[in-house]
This record gives sequence, structure tokens and C-alpha cells, in this order.
Amino acid sequence: MRWALHSRTLFFGGTLICVAVYIQMGLYLTHMIWGLQTSYNIFSWCTHWMKELGFLSVIYLLNAFVLGTFILVLYSIWTQLIRSARALKYINWLRDSELTTFYVKRYPELMLRKHLVVIHTHEPIALAFGLFQRRIIISSGLTHLLDEKEMEAVLFHEHYHLRHYDPLKTFLLTLGVSTIGYVPILKSILSNYKMVREIMADNDAIKKAGTPVGLGGALLKLLRIGSVNARFQGGVVSSFAADSVVNDRIARILEPDKEPTLRFSGWSLVCSVLVLMTLFAVFNVVPH
Repeated sequence: MRWALHSRTLFFGGTLICVAVYIQMGLYLTHMIWGLQTSYNIFSWCTHWMKELGFLSVIYLLNAFVLGTFILVLYSIWTQLIRSARALKYINWLRDSELTTFYVKRYPELMLRKHLVVIHTHEPIALAFGLFQRRIIISSGLTHLLDEKEMEAVLFHEHYHLRHYDPLKTFLLTLGVSTIGYVPILKSILSNYKMVREIMADNDAIKKAGTPVGLGGALLKLLRIGSVNARFQGGVVSSFAADSVVNDRIARILEPDKEPTLRFSGWSLVCSVLVLMTLFAVFNVVPH
């Protein structure tokens, strides 16, 4: 329950910050393009007073900043969609129909017929993939590396990510970090959110398997192998052995009574508060 609360708080907190900033920029663009009066918008307020003081060049910079942010948002989304399409094409090209059918039938309770794909490659791969067309991707190399209990734990873990749309949610937070990263708390929210979601997926896998042995063995084996295939890197992937949190997960399996803590920098929090105060403190004094 505590981890579920952490997860919801981090996701909705990060999303709220991003949406609030995007809305303010959207109101500013509406004012600049169509001349509509928009109350409670700091960018319009800044433009008004910069015109009064004769700082027209600064206005141009502000316009470029806001417009550039939206262009970056659209570019990031488009780039991710292209990467996803290419990865899906790669998956279909390497699909091992026989092994896929075998594992779908082996775990009927997971109802994986439309979601599991086993690809034929010697590289061990285990991940949840996709924004809307969700897939669990495992490789033939992984099936040779792991024993039965370890493979079971991997599938339970990735099925948790699949059910809860974790690749999509992680991508949304990643989009915020990449486009408005000058609010530094977003980076801390993203890294903590990833850790929490992995721990929750581990908890689900341990509960269903009845033991942490398979999960721990799979993590240790995949940790020795290295990072995810470059074709699957990005915000639409929840990798089973993500480097950023794998050490915390292993430590938790070894010491189940020692819970990981969320990591937030005091400097990051203070800077973020100052940035957001600068953005929103004067919304109610916009000149008309």
C-alpha cells in the first residue's frame, strides 16, 4: 500500500508540474498568435512589462523559448513514435512463433496471447514495450540463460508493467524532463518513480511465485550481461534489469526488512520551488 501511494504521488505530482507549465505556455501562445486576452499567465505579464521598458529583444527571446519548448515536445513525441515503429518492425522480423506459442500456453493465467512475443536472438532480453500496443518481449537467449523459476519470475514482473501501462507513464514523465528540465525536481521524480515501479513489479512477481529466489537469480544473471539492446532503449520500455535501480532491487531481496528510500536533493527541491514561484506568483496581476 505504501509503495502504491508513493507511485501515485510521484506520477501525479510530476504530471501536474508539467501540465501547469505547458498550460501557461499555451495561454501565452494563444495571446501572441490570436491576440486573445489570457488572465493568470506569467508569460503575457512578462511581455507587457518588457514592452513598457523597451526590452523588445528580450520579448523575442521569450517567444523563441516558448515556441521552442512546444517544438521540442512535438519532436520528442514524433521521435519516440518512430523508434517504437522501428522496434516493432524489428520484433516482428525476429519473432519466434514456436517459442511464443509455448510460453503463452505455459502461463494461461497471464493471458499473454496478444501481448507476449519471443524473439530469436542470442542476446538475453526481457522488457515491457510500447505506448499503446503493449508487448512483453523476451528472447530465445533469455530462455537458455534462465531456469524455469527465474523465467517465471521475469514474466510475472513484466506482466505487472504491462497491466499498469508503465512504459507509457514513464515516457510521459521522461517527456517532461527532456522539455522542461529547468524544473530540476522532475528528474528526481522520474528516477524515484522508476525505482518504485520496479519494486512494485518485484513484489507482484514474488507474491505470485511464492519465493524471491527466481527473481534474485534472474536479476544477478542479467546484471552480468549488461544494458538493454539499443533498439529498445527509451521511454517506452520497462527493462527487467534496468541499470539505474537494479542494485536497490537486489539489496532489497537480500535484506527484505530494509526498504529503499526515495531520494530527493534539497538543492533540487529549493531550485524547483524558486522556478515555479517565478512562473506562477504573478498570475493574478496580469495587465489587460
